[in-house]
Amino acid sequence: MPEDNLAKFKQILSKLPEDKRKLLYERLHGLPQAEREPFINDFVKKYDDRNKKQEPAKAYPASKPSGSGKKPAPGKKPVPQKGQAQQGKSPQSKAPQSKAPQGKVPSGKAPAGKAPVGKTPAGKTVSGKAPASKKPVSGKPAPHNEGINHKRPVNDKGPAPKKAPAPKEALKKEAPPRIEATHVNEPEEEVKKPAKKNASTSIIIGILTALFVVGALYMIYIFNKEKIDGKFNQMFGMPVEETFDTEADPGIIGPEPSNSYPTSTPVPTPTPSPVPIPDDHPDLSGLVIVIDPGHQAEADTELEESIPGTTAEKERASQGAIGVVSKTKEYELTLEYAVIMKEYLEGCGAKVILTRDTNDIDISNIERAKIATDYNADYFLRLHADSAPDEDISGVKVYVPSTGKYSSSAANDGKKLAEAVASSIGSASLGCVQSNMYTGLNHADSIKSYQLVVGYLSNVSDDALLGDPETPYNTAVAVAEFFGG
Repeated sequence: MPEDNLAKFKQILSKLPEDKRKLLYERLHGLPQAEREPFINDFVKKYDDRNKKQEPAKAYPASKPSGSGKKPAPGKKPVPQKGQAQQGKSPQSKAPQSKAPQGKVPSGKAPAGKAPVGKTPAGKTVSGKAPASKKPVSGKPAPHNEGINHKRPVNDKGPAPKKAPAPKEALKKEAPPRIEATHVNEPEEEVKKPAKKNASTSIIIGILTALFVVGALYMIYIFNKEKIDGKFNQMFGMPVEETFDTEADPGIIGPEPSNSYPTSTPVPTPTPSPVPIPDDHPDLSGLVIVIDPGHQAEADTELEESIPGTTAEKERASQGAIGVVSKTKEYELTLEYAVIMKEYLEGCGAKVILTRDTNDIDISNIERAKIATDYNADYFLRLHADSAPDEDISGVKVYVPSTGKYSSSAANDGKKLAEAVASSIGSASLGCVQSNMYTGLNHADSIKSYQLVVGYLSNVSDDALLGDPETPYNTAVAVAEFFGG
């Protein structure tokens, strides 16, 4: 490496601010040994070229001559006055040693009388260098240097003029070119790629895990469908709970009655004897009452919407319970009670419609409720004789919907109906329960709807009571008193 380049490189570093000098050192030490010398040579060359371009652009004020005190016209040589050389310093006098030698610009300023930037009387010069001086004739200074108080005679045998250092202002404003260490980023690129692969793998594993969980939940649902459906139904509306102080609800065994419109006008089953209507019967004139005998001979396991506006579903219709001793089928018992009740209520002046008049029919619970709403009935009464898991449970119970226009008063009215029927047939009242578990009630909550459980066929005493010929009539009398109240 040329020694002058290395020396100049060190000189440049000494003039740089601390942060920039540190940056250059780090960059230089980061290079291989074989690349350091070319880097220094290239850096010095670029630095010199940059300063050569910047120096001419700055206007330097001319030094004040010590002679007449007048500034020479710009771009023109000063005209020497007669005897001016004698008034200044003699040709043999020299400038003080502290001042720059010939060709050097002191304090970053150009001498007065200097030609425009980049030119001297001898012709063009390179930016940043002092103009070449002519040899003095007969020991006299060159005419173009006369009148300047800091010049000295040019000695043609003296040392070659040195290059003027770049002004400090230029060094501060123009930092050496920053060399980006692009290779520093390469390891970072290599680190990021595996991260993307890991993220993609995590997403795939997450999706597979989610699919596995969904599949497992679906299998659990398939094998526990009835229990899960029961819990799901309780999430909508008011939960199933006793409205009044009664025994715990034992639940209903078997699906609800089915619902479909009768294909023809119902023909009541003949009763063994005419239904007597007492003279003091309640006046039910103008009332429209729809009676729904629960269940049917053939079950319909197709699902239908249980709670309006939800995904809850139940079977369309079922056969119901069977007497623990009598083996009486619930769907036969409820139709018998409905026919007698229809005749009695009509004897009191009401208009009565049965949702079914035969056991051999397929009518879903929604279709049964729709008959009541289509007739805009004043009352919708569903008749049931249930079965409970505990054979000791017996009595009369009423269910009402937990939603709809009459939900606030339905529980209190249901309690009155349970008490009236229990008193009339000689049984105990189990009170009233507001629930969203029953499809027929949910889809008829725009009218006054009641599900009357006359007794439990799973209980020996209730089984016998429900089979008593007087019980259907006494039930009809109590229902009429309730509607007429």
